[in-house]
Amino acid sequence: SSIAFGVMWFSRPTQRRHSFRGRLREVRALALCATASLSVPLLLPRVLPLGQSFSSPRYLLARQRHPRALCAMSSEAGGKQEVRKHYFGDIYRAGRYKPLHPELFENQRENLKRWLSPTFLTAATAEHPDFKDVLREEAPGVYSFEMFNLEFCNLLLEEIDHAQQTAREALDRPNGMNRYGVVLNQMGLEPLITILQQEYLMPLMTSLFPTESKGCEDHHCFIVRYRADEDVGLDMHEDDSDITLNACLGKEFTGATLSFCGLVTDEKHRKLQHTYTHEKGRAVIHLGRHRHGADNIESGERVNFILWSVSETYRNSQAYQLHRLRSSNAETPDPICLSYTHDRDYTKYLPKPTKSEALSRGVIMEVVERRLDMYQRPVLDMARPIEEINSVPSVCLFLEGLPPYRQHQLFQNLLEVANEVHASLGRVDGQVPAIIFFVALQPSGAVPQVREMSAVTASPSLVILDVDGEKRYRLESDKDLDAAEIRGFVAAFREGKLQAEPLGSSPEAEDNAEVKRKQSAEEAPASTEEASPAKARRSGCTLL
Repeated sequence: SSIAFGVMWFSRPTQRRHSFRGRLREVRALALCATASLSVPLLLPRVLPLGQSFSSPRYLLARQRHPRALCAMSSEAGGKQEVRKHYFGDIYRAGRYKPLHPELFENQRENLKRWLSPTFLTAATAEHPDFKDVLREEAPGVYSFEMFNLEFCNLLLEEIDHAQQTAREALDRPNGMNRYGVVLNQMGLEPLITILQQEYLMPLMTSLFPTESKGCEDHHCFIVRYRADEDVGLDMHEDDSDITLNACLGKEFTGATLSFCGLVTDEKHRKLQHTYTHEKGRAVIHLGRHRHGADNIESGERVNFILWSVSETYRNSQAYQLHRLRSSNAETPDPICLSYTHDRDYTKYLPKPTKSEALSRGVIMEVVERRLDMYQRPVLDMARPIEEINSVPSVCLFLEGLPPYRQHQLFQNLLEVANEVHASLGRVDGQVPAIIFFVALQPSGAVPQVREMSAVTASPSLVILDVDGEKRYRLESDKDLDAAEIRGFVAAFREGKLQAEPLGSSPEAEDNAEVKRKQSAEEAPASTEEASPAKARRSGCTLL
């Protein structure tokens, strides 16, 4: 269920970022990541025995939500190399950047003490750190506190402007959503940020989020910038971090508030929880999986310091698998909590934004366009299922191991039925069909896991999965599978005529239960047997 690999983010905000040198750096990083011993979920969380740890079988098919990020090897002073989730190099150490304010790059430990808010410094360095008088709870799981003084905010803003003027070609955008950000670690500020994280923020993160902060040693630090003529805001999202710290550096602006909805695991994760107003030098801290978005700026310019803290210990835990699973609650969302990038039902509640509007709010258009393209396909590849397999009834046809001519024949049959069903249901632009069709041609990707949930071993096999309803429907037929059989099976499902099996049950267990029902029926009085429909033979399915 996992594979050693590196994921690369190849898009850049301007034509000038598309340099051969940058591409070469990315290719080298990809090669390093490919050889590193990274155990990362390929598509699905680790399959756990049903009934253990996960309360619902839907979790077995939930995608891991890993936004694309640069993965590379960083070299330490002693020659040791380590794998980093977010690593962009260091142009200062490489001698390619001359700073405006050397004090940000030298003697950082002592300098940082004078740049932190006195109240936060005192609380963080106490023998027994206590932050209750420092924190302001903005909403459940969202806290703010005075962090930087004005001297540091102004120094860093000047340094960022200087870096963008003198080393723009060497700087990368921090992620796929912010077009005008700068990676502070890449500028050469990683030592300063590491001291801030490990010596001052760790006590705070441990007290607020003990599970997510355990073993937290890595980080990705960058700035984001919002202006009326650039990025005006940021689409609702969750961060690719375990804990996020967001501190306002300035400048002068109106609007540009930060809206918080719920944790992705909450039933009300698309309900507005709180709107936070930024203050210069003040930081807000929250879990990376807490859904939030930057509201549009009205005037001026806002620049914020963002620190994503990442814990390898937490990410290798079962808790992480559980915490990244989106709730499938269908409660009507608050419009402000909708994401055009991530929410498949966005256009059900809000009009589709123009391309310029979407880009100005950090929408990852290639994700949206790829999703809309997938919705138009009548049959999808089971090896790479879309997330809606968790929430929409899915017709699954398993054809692995069959001769190519037979695979082609049955695929054409499924395609014919899928087109008929989708035509009868009616397609809505931008929305997934009410029934999805999948085909498995090779035992790769998610196919083994879907097959296991379907409780079938033969090919061909036909199953309808209702993961959200925790049910499955298997075809029982002595006939050769063809378009008529597939059409009749799907029609019977739509008419509610099929007998469901609970997800997680095995055919053997179902058969044993059937034998016991028969024995009970034989021992019971005839009148009782006739009166009880539960005693009748179920229309359950066996393997094809």
